Amino acid sequence: MRRDGHVLNNMNLSSSSDAMRSIVSWCRIVASNEEELSTNWHKHVIHELHYVYEGELQFWFDGNIISCCAGSYIFIPSGIMHSIKDSSPNTKKLVLGFDVVSDMDVINYTFNDTRIPVSREETPTFHELAQALMNKFMSKDLITSVSIACIIHTLLLEAVDSLSENSGIKAVQLRESEDCHRIDRILSFINENAFNNITVSDVANVLNLSVRQTTRICNQLFGCSVNQLIIQNRLKQICKLLADQKYSIAEISEMAGFATPYSFSRHFSHYTGVTPSSYRKNYEVHSGKTK
Repeated sequence: MRRDGHVLNNMNLSSSSDAMRSIVSWCRIVASNEEELSTNWHKHVIHELHYVYEGELQFWFDGNIISCCAGSYIFIPSGIMHSIKDSSPNTKKLVLGFDVVSDMDVINYTFNDTRIPVSREETPTFHELAQALMNKFMSKDLITSVSIACIIHTLLLEAVDSLSENSGIKAVQLRESEDCHRIDRILSFINENAFNNITVSDVANVLNLSVRQTTRICNQLFGCSVNQLIIQNRLKQICKLLADQKYSIAEISEMAGFATPYSFSRHFSHYTGVTPSSYRKNYEVHSGKTK
């Protein structure tokens, strides 16, 4: 997982729901004090969405100019020649490169059939999702790809609501699809019970589905098995405890439900490649913390 300049290019950021499948090729949060945001003329074979956190950007398209200031975003369909000019001394933006696959007319109309760039002001929900995405990028958590993919997917659905304002079908209806509810229920249950030795059957009971159905849905929504998702979230919470310095490794081992610190260390090393003590020491070095 790369975090150079808040860039996540090597993570699996694709996600699915009843409404669509989003295939995200890049997700970046960049600032003008880190790199040049102005670009020469270029185009992409996939769609792009630029959201401005701070400052202002000008997007040029064949003689036309669209300005985006803080709190607004622009959707640029694939194949559109454009250039970008950074007109502010302090600009920060989110940029997504993505494709979508959907059987729903409103989504295809918004993303795949639109041939001109479209800009919109953020909605309160879009703002909250964009801020959540920034917080995830700044997080020191070991496992973040699943939650980031869900945020991006929901943010794109929220954009449909504004970009397709004349379509007659609102994205709020899409976000209420069964799969989106299942994402929330699965992640909430696993996060709350990560240290309780939960099983696939426990997750299936929460969803009122069979183990077979739950396994299929988890693979479809998250691209991994239920057990893998449980392990990822368990590791995520363990990493937070290791970074916090409040508890000893032996105490964390007991809290996480391991019989001995040795079995805890073996489990952690198997999935992360480092021992718990090495992870804690490495976190101290990179965060500037000392005992």
